[in-house]
Amino acid sequence: MLTKGAIEDLIARYLSRGKTGSGTPVYKKVPELGKKLFLSDFELRKMVVPGSGVLTVAANAIISPLALDWLDYDGVKITRAGK
Repeated sequence: MLTKGAIEDLIARYLSRGKTGSGTPVYKKVPELGKKLFLSDFELRKMVVPGSGVLTVAANAIISPLALDWLDYDGVKITRAGK
């Protein structure tokens, strides 16, 4: 039986497959977001390397509350680039 989290992971993998540049941080794709950057749950799921346990984001990134809950639940630690 699949859990809710497993289904979410399957959907995220399905939606991000076959796209060139998937997993690339948003701030590299859109330079004008360098001043203010909001990272959602879906974007962070694409950025996390399975089994790593650490995720590096921009120093000025704003992380959604849902994303923070998901990262805490999976035991992923956030490090800020430049700090």
